[in-house]
Amino acid sequence: MYKARWLLLGTVGIGIFYTFIFMKFMDKCALQCAWISVIAVQLGLIGGGFLFWFARNDYIYHNGINTLAKSTENWLLGLAMLFWVLGSLYAICLCCNLKSLQVSIRIIETAADFFADTKRVALVPLFFLVVSIVTLFGFVYGYICVSSIGNITVSNIALQTKSIEHTDNKVVLAQWALIFGCLWTIAFLLSCNEFVIVVSAATWYFSNKQIPDDDGIPGDAEVYKGFLWIPLYHFGSLAIGSLTITLVWIIRGAFEYAANHIQSNSSETGCLLNCIRCCLSCFDKFMRYLTKNAYIYMALSSESFCTSALNAFILMLKNAAKFAFVEGFSDFFMFIAKLSISIFTTATGIVILSFTQKD
Repeated sequence: MYKARWLLLGTVGIGIFYTFIFMKFMDKCALQCAWISVIAVQLGLIGGGFLFWFARNDYIYHNGINTLAKSTENWLLGLAMLFWVLGSLYAICLCCNLKSLQVSIRIIETAADFFADTKRVALVPLFFLVVSIVTLFGFVYGYICVSSIGNITVSNIALQTKSIEHTDNKVVLAQWALIFGCLWTIAFLLSCNEFVIVVSAATWYFSNKQIPDDDGIPGDAEVYKGFLWIPLYHFGSLAIGSLTITLVWIIRGAFEYAANHIQSNSSETGCLLNCIRCCLSCFDKFMRYLTKNAYIYMALSSESFCTSALNAFILMLKNAAKFAFVEGFSDFFMFIAKLSISIFTTATGIVILSFTQKD
């Protein structure tokens, strides 16, 4: 690990390089990729149905029809019918929401133009990552200092381990306050990261497109405004938004702690715990999605978090199809980006390692 430190650091730079290449690729081919993904899903569902149908016929041809084969045949036939039904529903959904689909694809294409024109926005998450790491170390140091307050006794002379007895409840309260403060601060930094990117996209979209740029893409983003608007206009709103996320994290953590201490071998209890865990996970994702759209509404309207969250929720209900298509395309492109960048970065690292290793 130590000998390969420079290679590991180099692969980080290689990954960033491939990220910019993917952004340029999306700028040129976002529209085509979006339509290809729509058609690919439709063909995949229909093709999956035919795949199971031919597998069923092949199974009958080789095994004949008997009691054991009948069960497998029914499963294959059921899967084929399921894929065909899903393909039909998918086609009906596309036909009924064709206008929303076209608008969503244009939004994805515009987002690709924004990232291609504002490559420096990729440095915003790196900046907040460094700040989050430094902040985390600060809270860990403070927690260690607070935890050391009390009566220190030697537990093992050979191992030099010590135990601390807290005689004051204020120390315990301070520990929990530090944990809560750490979670809230990390959530606040994540919110600031999202808000800066949102403001950058908003300033780029509403910029003067008549002014020619050297890169050939009209418009210019003002990334610095996101950093300025946080302390000037939206510090409290971002704090409230991050507080909601923090409370959800605490609820999930408390549930996982309680679930791990429940001594029960009952399958019903395990099923109930998994159902609650699934509901909390869905609620967590919903709150993150709602707060993200609330930050977008805040950047556009300069309203408070609660008002922006309510208006964003109503807007999502009125335009559910557009939001669903945009999120679907975004998730698909993010998956392709993560997969391709990871594969190319790993392959490049392996090639460099093969040429630099000593015999």
